[in-house]
Amino acid sequence: MMVRILSIDCDYFIAASAAERDLYFPRGGDGIPMDKLQSNWQARYLKYPQLKDIGVIDEFYAVKNFLTLLRIKEENFFKSNSHKSIKDIIDAIPEHLPLRIVNIDFHHDFYHYYSGENYCNCGNWLRRLVEERPETEVKWIRRGDSQIYSLEGEFPYEHDADITSAFDEAYELVFICSSPEWSPPHLNNRWEELVRAALYSDSA
Repeated sequence: MMVRILSIDCDYFIAASAAERDLYFPRGGDGIPMDKLQSNWQARYLKYPQLKDIGVIDEFYAVKNFLTLLRIKEENFFKSNSHKSIKDIIDAIPEHLPLRIVNIDFHHDFYHYYSGENYCNCGNWLRRLVEERPETEVKWIRRGDSQIYSLEGEFPYEHDADITSAFDEAYELVFICSSPEWSPPHLNNRWEELVRAALYSDSA
C-alpha cells in the first residue's frame, strides 16, 4: 500500500513575486526566535508600507475548497509552523511502505545546507527524506517564478506550476505549515483558514 501525502507550505499562496519577496521580506532562517522574527517583520512593514497590502493568489481558494472536500481524518491531519516537522511524521511511517508526496510550496526544499546539529531543516527536509527513502515518489507544485535549481542542477523530480494536478490524487495524510519566516504576519488568518477547512472536512 502506497502512503500518499499532501504537503502544503502557506508561503506558496502569497501574492508576491520572487523579486518582491527578496525586496520586502526579511531574510528567513530556520529556528529564528519568535520575538526576533516579529521584530524583523515589524521593521520590514515600517520600511515597506505596501507590504501590508499583499494578499493571496486565487489558488488559495481552490486548495481550501479541495481540503474541505477531501474529508481527511483528523488523526491524519498535521499542522506546524516549520516544514521540517513533516520529517518526524514521515519517519513514523513503516519503512516498507512506499511513499508519494505532493508538495505545494514556493520553495523546492531540496537544498543542501545545514549547520552543526541542524541536520534536517525547513529547507532540506525533502532531500533528507529521499536520501533515507530513495524509492519515494515526489511531485512539487511550484509557482511560475520559483527557483528550480539546487547545487546539483534542476530539481530532479516531477514539478509544474499547475495546482489542479494536485487535485487528481487521493491522500492518506495532509500536512500544512505556516512558515512564519517567509509569510507576512498579516496573512496568518489565511493559514488558519486552511487548517479549519481540513478539520471541517472530517466532521462534515
